[in-house]
Amino acid sequence: MVRDLKKILETLEVHEATQERIKTIQLAENASMQDTLKALSVLTESVQGIAIGSKGSIECLDDKINIIKDFVIKQAEEATSLKLRIMNIEDRLNDQN
Repeated sequence: MVRDLKKILETLEVHEATQERIKTIQLAENASMQDTLKALSVLTESVQGIAIGSKGSIECLDDKINIIKDFVIKQAEEATSLKLRIMNIEDRLNDQN
């Protein structure tokens, strides 16, 4: 009977140790999950910040592109105007000859 009690106690000790290991593993898994969620949260915030910064950069580039377009159009208009003036002067010179 004493042997049976010892065997039961040993079995209980092994069971308790196993339960402690399981509990430790579960805590580690939960901590890992929490760390993963925190990392994902930080990543999400970073991506949002990048998106906001990118939007501002794109708007600034768009403004600069519009300025360049306006400049190119103005230069084209001036070049066309000068070509017309040159053609008129050439026509007058040809008429005089």
